[in-house]
Amino acid sequence: MTTSLKNLTLDFMQSEKGKHSNYKLNAILGIKYNHENKYSHNFLVQFQNIKTNFVETVEVAPELLRYKFKIGNIYKEGKFVNKDTNQFEKYLEIDTSKMKEQVPLYKVLSKDSIKSILGESEFNAFKFGSNYCYVHENEEERYVIPSYVIALYYYFRSSSMKEALYKSNPFNLCDRKNSNLTDKSNTILVLESNASKLDGPFIYRFLTNEISQKGFIDFSRSISSFKNKMDMAHKVTNIIPITALFSTRETFNIKIRYLEIKDTLSNKKTYLVNEIQNDDSTLDFEKLTVLKKKRKDSEIDADSEDKLNIKGRKPKKRKTNVITRTPSLIYGTHTIKELENNQNLSLLNKDITYGLLEEKGGNISITTGEEKKGEVSVSFSKGTSSGDETAQQTKLENDDENKNNISKPPIFDIFLESIEFIENSNLVSEFLYDDIPKNIPVSYTKNNEIISSCMINNRIKQYVSCSFEYNDTSIVLLEVESDNNDFATWVMSSEKTILEEDIVKILELRYSEQKLLETIKDEYNILSNLKFNTHRHAQINDENEHEEVLERWLLRLLHKVSKS
Repeated sequence: MTTSLKNLTLDFMQSEKGKHSNYKLNAILGIKYNHENKYSHNFLVQFQNIKTNFVETVEVAPELLRYKFKIGNIYKEGKFVNKDTNQFEKYLEIDTSKMKEQVPLYKVLSKDSIKSILGESEFNAFKFGSNYCYVHENEEERYVIPSYVIALYYYFRSSSMKEALYKSNPFNLCDRKNSNLTDKSNTILVLESNASKLDGPFIYRFLTNEISQKGFIDFSRSISSFKNKMDMAHKVTNIIPITALFSTRETFNIKIRYLEIKDTLSNKKTYLVNEIQNDDSTLDFEKLTVLKKKRKDSEIDADSEDKLNIKGRKPKKRKTNVITRTPSLIYGTHTIKELENNQNLSLLNKDITYGLLEEKGGNISITTGEEKKGEVSVSFSKGTSSGDETAQQTKLENDDENKNNISKPPIFDIFLESIEFIENSNLVSEFLYDDIPKNIPVSYTKNNEIISSCMINNRIKQYVSCSFEYNDTSIVLLEVESDNNDFATWVMSSEKTILEEDIVKILELRYSEQKLLETIKDEYNILSNLKFNTHRHAQINDENEHEEVLERWLLRLLHKVSKS
């Protein structure tokens, strides 16, 4: 049984038999490769039914393994239920200059240990044992660090980095010609439009550090080499063992989640590392400016259409007037907190600026906003100009004077940020967006005046919408102006095409008939042809994690649609 990035809850957890059961994710088995669809391979993982011990072997995208499905955790219907109480967290100092050799897990762990990890099942023992690992040990204990743990933390930081690895083209994320990587005191890194700006510091390391670069290339080539062998042998599917290297050779700390296991191959206490959560490895720059190229409307990746093997997928469509606004980031009031940076501890002491680079008629426009040290909590509020990234106010956390004076968000800007991410995610097809706001349908009083619920700031409320297809489902997102802190996007989904009249009907129910959103949900969700829901706006807790937050927001949205 398989799943894909589209299927966020995993089929077996939604079956009549499985939806009432708890499942533990107890192992990553390798990369599942299908040479008939070269860009669809995910990680093959093993879930185990807590009650029956029955094993389910399924595919999960590495992005989901970074934050949604964690080894050792327990899930029901795709939702987190509980942690493994036998797992612990700590900082571990390692010296990667001494960890030069990777060895298969089956040479490090006994057969009984592997069986215990796999839930007393030998079904996937060979697949699991074929993955490589590092062993960090001292006189009394040893830590087994599987290469899939290293891969998830250092190499699968985003969808774009994953695609760079799978395409064996690690550096197509960067415009090296227009970058300045030699001056560590003022480094400029220009990223291609398909890259994640949050990857900037780590892409810089891959470009400038020989060890890091070799690690990326070696990992990429090991995947490519295995795929080529399978293609030549005409094998439709197979498992690629994971052989990922640490990005640097130095002494540094990693924050790990680990499990003690009993192993007869060693008289030392043995711990299996299930996750690297953070580290303080060297990022060798003083000041870094990360400029991401603005995506051109005509820019389409010819290879992207088949990446996820979406049934009936057609090329993306956009109306000609889409995204005419000035490039912008989320505007906000920044609350500065000196908390741990979960990207990399070394970033806490770095001067980083993120921005956009746009080329028009041979002229280059650069828009940047300074990055603050520490974690930044962003509350949406309108800047002085809808296109000015620098129009942000910064307040200390203890500034109580203006706590209640935050202006309401420019919801169309927030919506634009979100749907741009949807379009660029390669998860949906038939994407359409019209950036011209429309007036909502109105009703009138006996005095022939528009009723107040249809008005805002002495004018008729407006809305914008986008539509796309996902997993054979038509979806429409609506964003309506609100003066009631109604900070949620409306979601309509149907197996049939959603018509303009369907949208108008929803709007009439809400504003002309003044029905509550919950009432509208109840009315529509008893029907089989059209579902109505709401989805809260993405909550950015750290400007540095902007894209990661949007990714989680999108996955939750698709999960909600899948369940409706």
